[in-house]
Amino acid sequence: QQQQQQQQQQQNSERCERSRSPRRRTEVVHEVVTPSKPAQPVQEIQTPPKVHHSSTVFAPQAAVPVELQRLKAYVVNLDRRADRWARCEALLQKETPWLEYERFSASDGSKMAIPEEEICTVWNTRKKGNYGDYDEWVYDAPGTERDCVPWRWKGQEPADDDKEWNFVVDNDNCDAALVTNKITKNAFRVKRVFAERYRTPGQDQKMSAGERGCAHSHRRLWEIVAQRKQPTIILEDDVQFCFEASEPTLGWNNGGVFTERLILALREAPKDWEVLYLGWSGWRGGNYCILEEKCYGKAVRKAEYVWTTVAYIMTPVAARKLLALARPMDQPVDEFMAWEASQGRLKSFVVTSEGDGDDVWAGGIAAQNDFIGDSDIQKSDGGMQGDSCDSFAV
Repeated sequence: QQQQQQQQQQQNSERCERSRSPRRRTEVVHEVVTPSKPAQPVQEIQTPPKVHHSSTVFAPQAAVPVELQRLKAYVVNLDRRADRWARCEALLQKETPWLEYERFSASDGSKMAIPEEEICTVWNTRKKGNYGDYDEWVYDAPGTERDCVPWRWKGQEPADDDKEWNFVVDNDNCDAALVTNKITKNAFRVKRVFAERYRTPGQDQKMSAGERGCAHSHRRLWEIVAQRKQPTIILEDDVQFCFEASEPTLGWNNGGVFTERLILALREAPKDWEVLYLGWSGWRGGNYCILEEKCYGKAVRKAEYVWTTVAYIMTPVAARKLLALARPMDQPVDEFMAWEASQGRLKSFVVTSEGDGDDVWAGGIAAQNDFIGDSDIQKSDGGMQGDSCDSFAV
């Protein structure tokens, strides 16, 4: 009977998670941004890490579909992570032999000085707060001093085998739960709410060394993209093309699926597209947060606010636009790109895999190889990796 109750609670929780937004809906006032400096011709970074060129791989052009010809990929890789480069290069050679690629030496935020005029040191969560998952559990004790006092972030609930606490979500309300001390048997109720302080007025957070290094690496790559005539693929060294499809009956994605869906996406995307996210999570056509327009794309959907920079394609126009705005970049790089898309200043789209229905939160034709277990980047506002936002609070 206890197992049946636990299974029922789990089903209710999962059903609720799929149907609810990770934040309360609000209207966003679109800001008008004037770059602090007029766009200047792209110049050389004065003190960038040296770019290590790998043996670039070329495929016979006759064997490559016309949509993929002249595409080139740059792979962001820290010099101290030769293991990641070896895995990624083996993946590219096996799964996408048609793709020309080059290793790009990443900026190591823990070892180099990154110019503050290019990447900020402190950022505010106000913009992300309109879209981000800042849900937390607070005490539900009306009439007492601890009513609405934060208890834990969503995702940090005690596990079933926790030695101290028993955490049970209500069957009829996934935003309410009963917490019981296993030793003293004392119990209290909690409720899940959006942490409004992260949106209004927003929290100032020190950007982690890894976040600044990641942002600087992408910004340096945008300078290369801006000088090219064709769109450029940007990959991070933990990219993965082989993973289980969103719809399990479809089996596993691989390089063949990646190539086929990329061709379809490039054919379907509007002529003036600027960014195509190959791997993504967040708000997009079919699952918007604030936008109310319809989106019926088969291989691409409009990006409203999506996260991750593990794999995307960028046009020279987009690169020049972002470089003009990033003076300095005032958020972690994925937040910076997502915000510009949400404000209509960057024409961004997500590439979908065959099984990516409207109920899929994270999808695409690329994924991260080990998102939880092997990250060189601490998230200054928390995150699924369990980083502490309090340690980065200003």
